[in-house]
Order: sequence, then structure tokens, then C-alpha cells
Amino acid sequence: MVYALITAKEETKGFYRSDDYGETWKKMSDYQVVDSQYYVEIFPDPHQFDKIYSVDMRSYVTEDGGKTFERIPEDTKHVDSHDILFDLNDPDYIMISCDGGIYESFDRMKTWRFIDNLPIIQLYRVGIDNQKPFYNVYGGTQDNDSFGGPSRTKNRSGIRNSDWFVTTGGDGFQVRVDPTDPNILYTMSQYAGIMRYDKSNGERIGIQPQPAQGEAALRWNWDAPLAVSHHKSGRLYFAANKVFRSDDYGNSWSVISDDLSRKIDRNKLKVYDRILSIDAVAKNGSTSPYGTIVALSESPIDENFIVIGTDDGLIQITENSGKTWRKVDNIPDAPKQSYVNSVYLSQHDVNVIYIAFNHHKYGDFKPYIFKSYDKGNSWKSISSNLPERGSVYSIEEDHIDPNLIFCGTEFGAFFSPDSGGSWKELSAGLPTIAVRDIAIQRRENDLVLGTFGRGFYVMDDYSVLRSIENTETPLEAKIFDVRDALMWEKANPLGLPGKAFQGDNFYLAENLDPVAIFTYNYNERFESLKSK
Repeated sequence: MVYALITAKEETKGFYRSDDYGETWKKMSDYQVVDSQYYVEIFPDPHQFDKIYSVDMRSYVTEDGGKTFERIPEDTKHVDSHDILFDLNDPDYIMISCDGGIYESFDRMKTWRFIDNLPIIQLYRVGIDNQKPFYNVYGGTQDNDSFGGPSRTKNRSGIRNSDWFVTTGGDGFQVRVDPTDPNILYTMSQYAGIMRYDKSNGERIGIQPQPAQGEAALRWNWDAPLAVSHHKSGRLYFAANKVFRSDDYGNSWSVISDDLSRKIDRNKLKVYDRILSIDAVAKNGSTSPYGTIVALSESPIDENFIVIGTDDGLIQITENSGKTWRKVDNIPDAPKQSYVNSVYLSQHDVNVIYIAFNHHKYGDFKPYIFKSYDKGNSWKSISSNLPERGSVYSIEEDHIDPNLIFCGTEFGAFFSPDSGGSWKELSAGLPTIAVRDIAIQRRENDLVLGTFGRGFYVMDDYSVLRSIENTETPLEAKIFDVRDALMWEKANPLGLPGKAFQGDNFYLAENLDPVAIFTYNYNERFESLKSK
């Protein structure tokens, strides 16, 4: 017995069943998945003949070989399921993986247990605030909301799941904090679902810009770029295929550009060497818009200087707050029409721009980082010795040393002490993972990473990187500068230190206790009495 779920035109689509090893097929029903882009998995139940599960955005089950389907109860389970595991010795047990993680049921899906101790969050973006005594870390995740939580806690247990809070739902993206009020957050879901969130009372207000009357619909990227101004409280920048600015916390918006993309009609682009007709199966089903702005940076030095990047390979620059824009195209050694993953304007030199292209959709996984010393009139590749395979997602510049820069790639994080002349991987304690975004907490000199698959990582006090080069060090013995250490009386919210009586599956993230951090170099091997 073989089962098949077919995505096709109306008369063909549906659920099929064969009882002769697939030689002949019978259409059982017109049952169709919501999104054939990446679901379309079916699982026959090993305990009951002709009982088949179909995992989808909403998941269903049939007990008559596909003639009729009923929706699986998911009131307390995340949707968007992908895989099912059965217990061959227990017909009441089922485990399902989905965009929310892993769930299991011991009573044929009447109730669900969530597996909450897997550190596997897929982060698109990371942000930080200046809260005292400990700053908060914010992020947007694949279909698991945008949220925030403490970088450290005052208790003996560490950082618990309950220490985190949701800022908005959906597929989460950028969370930006108002520079004067840490309770005011700008938080996003997919396709520009932007909200202003007041942490003090939980109020959420939608502030998405709208097209003018009679204007064509705006094209928003899945990950629309958002920036909070360095120069004026309440000023925001947000971009679709046009750039918007607000000077009143998102209550109103003004358009400061025309369409800055190449204005290519996506429906005229070839797919598998041919142009598909508009009525092709799933032609516009869950297909990303094209011709959108995907990166934006306002100069920390000059409020009139703004740079954007598009998903079709353009850099656009304005030096007069959007009155006029200058197009940059065909940068030497840059791939053509490539996704501009990041633009970054220097906080030390108003003339310096960093950009990163990501060409993996064309099968090209090379790192592409460029730097301009003259506001985009000329460019220099600074990819230098980055691994040949590893697309670049993010760029960050140290706030003290203008030559110290960081980048996040498909396979880890790197730093350069000489403006991209050479790179060194920051691999100690960091798994090989896509680093989608980077933020620097200036007060603490912390490097905060958002990874696509393993959650947040913090490098506590990276300031020593300002003192070293990517060469053999001539240092013999040295203790580097030590930042001020905080001291507090640690609390026991669980009654006892650590996991107390919560069981081994109670999740705790590592916590930085009230300690002083010493970074030192010693040129000889030192053995303690214990190690001897």
C-alpha cells in the first residue's frame, strides 16, 4: 500500500492511494495542503491500517485511506508541523516536530507536552538595550515571536525560560529600543508587521506605514529593515520598496524616496531556465516579493546621510535626508543583482560605508564584504582571508577602535583588527552555526550574537581584541584592562541553587555571576599543583 499527496492543477490535485506497489492509483479525495513549498509530508500510522497523518500549517489525519480528513487538535501546540515519530510499542504515543519545536502526546493527541529544554532558537535579528544593572537582549525568531530577556540575572539558578517575555507574535524580526526610554520597543513580525510595544504596561500599537490613496501596494520584504535614529528621539526609518521616516514614534510616516529597487517584474524572471505562466502551480504561493529594500543604515555622525541596500543588488545613498538618492551598481568583484544582506555606516568616519552581499540563492556561498572610504564612490573588497565558503550576513564596528570590525557568516563569527585586512574566527564556545546578526553593548563591551539555530551567544568584555593583532604576539606576560565588576547578593528563587528540585529537564542558560573578568597573556605553560 502506497499513499501520495499531489500538488497540481484543480482536476489532478488531491490524496491518492495505491494497493499494488504504485502500479495504479486511485484518487481518494481533493485534500490539498496549504503550502506545498516545504510541508507535504505524510505518515501512515503503524498501528492502524489506512490511518495517515498529513503535516502542514494545520495538520490533519485520515482514518479511511484519505477519503476524509479531520484536523489534529493543536490548541496548545504550535502549528506548522514537519515530522512525526511513532512508538511501535504504544499506539497512544506520537511525537511531532514543528516550527515551535517538539511536542509529544501520550493520549492520541488529546493533550500535548512541549519539550522546553532544547536550545535551538532560529534568530533572524538581535538587539540590546542599556537597562541597569543588566542589559536586556532582544531577538526575532523563525515563527516563534520577537522577545527579550536579561543578559544576566541576580539569582543562583541562572537564566530561566520564565525570565523572557514576548514583544510581538508571528515570525519575529528586528527589535529596536528607544534610546531615551528602555520601555519603548519597536518590534516586528514578517512582512513589516511593526508594533510599538510599551514594556511597562504591555500596550501594543500597530504603526505600519500605508500606501497613499491610489498608490500601488508597497513591497515589503520578509525581513523589512528598521532603524532607530542616533540623532533624535522618536525618529524611525522603515523600508519597503520605498523608505519611510517617522519623527513621532511611528504615529505618522513620511516617504523620503521613490521606489529604490531595479523595478524588475518578478513574473518575467526565469525559473529552471523558463518563464512560468502566471497560473503555474503555486506560482505566487508563499513566494517572496522581489524588488524590496532589505538593509538600511543611518549615519551616527551625519543625520542626513542614509544608505540602503536592495534584494536585487543595488546600493542607494542620500546625503540630504532623502531629497535625492545616488545609485551604486556594478561594484568590482561583487556578484550581479545579489541580495544586500547588510549596510553599515561608520561611527568614526562619516565617509566610511561597509556592505555585505549574499549570493547563496545563485549557488554562490563566497563571502562578499566591501568597504568604501569616500561615501560609496569607490569600493575595496575586505573579504581577504575569510573562508571561501560562508556567506556573510552581518557587520558591526567597534565603538572605540575604528579598525576593529566583526562579521557574522553562515559558519560562524569573525573579527578583524585591521579593517578587514585579515580575519580571525571567534570560535571558542561558539558552535559552527549561521550568525545572522551582531550587536555590541557598549557599556559592558559585550559582543552579542543572534544565531540561526542555536539562540543567543554573548562574549563578555571583548575589549582585549582592541589590543591584539592577527600575528604572532611578542607579549610575554600581561594582564589586560579589567572592567568594573558588579557585586550583589544572589537570590534563590527556586529555593536552592541551580535546578533545585525542578528535575534534570528544567532548562537553565549559563549566567555570569558577580565576578571580575581577567584577560591575560602568559608566554609559558603554567601548571598548577592540581594539574601536576
